[in-house]
Amino acid sequence: MSRSSEEVYRKQIEILRILSEHNEPIGSSVIRKELARRGFFLSERTIRYHLKILEERGLVEGHEKVGRTITKAGLEELNRAMAYQRIGSILTKYISLAYRTTYSPEKNDGEIVANVIMLNKDHEQKALELIRELYDGDLLPFPYYKLIDEEEEYRELSIPRGRIAILVACNLTIDGVLMHSGIPLFLRYGGLVQMLNHKPVRFVDLIDYEHTTLHPLEIFVYKRATSILHALETGSGMVPANMREIPAEAREKTIEVMRKLTERGWRGILKIGLPNETILGIPVSMDRFGVSMIGGVTPAAAMVETGIQVETFAPHCLVDLKDMRRIG
Repeated sequence: MSRSSEEVYRKQIEILRILSEHNEPIGSSVIRKELARRGFFLSERTIRYHLKILEERGLVEGHEKVGRTITKAGLEELNRAMAYQRIGSILTKYISLAYRTTYSPEKNDGEIVANVIMLNKDHEQKALELIRELYDGDLLPFPYYKLIDEEEEYRELSIPRGRIAILVACNLTIDGVLMHSGIPLFLRYGGLVQMLNHKPVRFVDLIDYEHTTLHPLEIFVYKRATSILHALETGSGMVPANMREIPAEAREKTIEVMRKLTERGWRGILKIGLPNETILGIPVSMDRFGVSMIGGVTPAAAMVETGIQVETFAPHCLVDLKDMRRIG
């Protein structure tokens, strides 16, 4: 299955999942709202297109103007897909997204992995000011963002009235650059790092990427477990971060790639460890070293701390850097 056909399949399976959760026929407007809650921002026109295909395959049934319901064949297809998803891992999705990035630090162009933050349009100015503060405080991976206004569409994103979406860089982009430079890596943990006097001290909470079906850092956002604003003001607090391992022999090349990224404005690299030594209190595998970076969900977590209600989807999609604005 090609990448594009796999993405289409994921969307159609999510539509089947939504239909399976309703006992009565529902239309494209209801499906659109449910899809948005789950990180799929499709227009009603696109949803109707997918529904037509599903109906032709006998997986959904139309009920004139009332809407559609899932069929027995649709339920069987959904069960097969859910079994496949249980076997798979969220880690595979992340590594695949990282691999798909085309960003080049030499040219400072290409597509980067982005996180999506959805919020009410009334909070637009406050949210953008906070993103600038995070970058000034070295708590933002990259000084670029894309704003999608209400009722606008961008690629697969469709924003409802009264809402906006802010797309910010995910540090999976850095992983992608490392991979395309011939450096293998192993994404290990997402968690919270304690900062003291503007320096990272230790991980205080960890979730293993390989054994979860949820985005670890999103969990900490919704639990309101961060204290990013305090870290901005005083240099001390809890910030979302992740950790990956890299073979020891690639350490010098990794540092060189990181240097090029830093020259282009990439920040948030908390620590590059030494081979076979713990990093921020976490042991690493034999003949590897650890790298810890600020999580791309940090802006969403900071907004939640200010009282802004957000929906965050991280990591979510690829965005061309040409379509983004630089902070400041």
